[in-house]
Amino acid sequence: MFYRFIRVISKILIFFKFRLDIIGLEHIPSDGPVIVAANHTSNYDPIILFSLFERKIHFLAKHELFRTRLSNWIFQNLHAIPVDRDSGIAIRPVRYSLKVIHRGEIFGIFPEGQRCRNGEMIQPKKGIAFLGLKAGAPILPIALIGVKKGWRQSVKVIIGPLIFSANLGMSEYSVLSQSIMDRIRELGQFIPLFHLYVNTLYCPAIFPLQYNDKRCN
Repeated sequence: MFYRFIRVISKILIFFKFRLDIIGLEHIPSDGPVIVAANHTSNYDPIILFSLFERKIHFLAKHELFRTRLSNWIFQNLHAIPVDRDSGIAIRPVRYSLKVIHRGEIFGIFPEGQRCRNGEMIQPKKGIAFLGLKAGAPILPIALIGVKKGWRQSVKVIIGPLIFSANLGMSEYSVLSQSIMDRIRELGQFIPLFHLYVNTLYCPAIFPLQYNDKRCN
């Protein structure tokens, strides 16, 4: 009940805060386990993703958010998973994350492990590759573009095709994580073409991702 209520509030906030364009909704699976992996530039990123999915999504969240009794209750009921980024001990959150995925639910993670502002590109953590291979669940890459301060900013949410763990290969986790992060960043390359069609119907033969279900003949 609380989760649904907060989700409605989040949708209202996002509606008034941003001018949101979502591309690639057809790539979201309707059931089964999935690991959502997105770039992270703003505190609004998890709220956008939270409001995007009809199914419950479990996010890793820094343990500082759970310090008070009230905040702990709130984030626990939002199905967030606390992780201490400084301790280097991630056994408990990893185990819980795997349980979530094995139950056939949605698990959300920001591979970079922190917010990256002003186009900063850092090496992603190994966790995304480890979870993908260990759980055997598909990874849903999402690029969040234009999430900035201010009101009515234009934001693009670009959802790419699923990445299946069987296709990741057997490289080191750091290499696989970088490959997944590269996929996410590559989704942003559609933006210049998107601007050419933002006020018109687009042709899937040229621009294959969905935009507001508009298609040309």
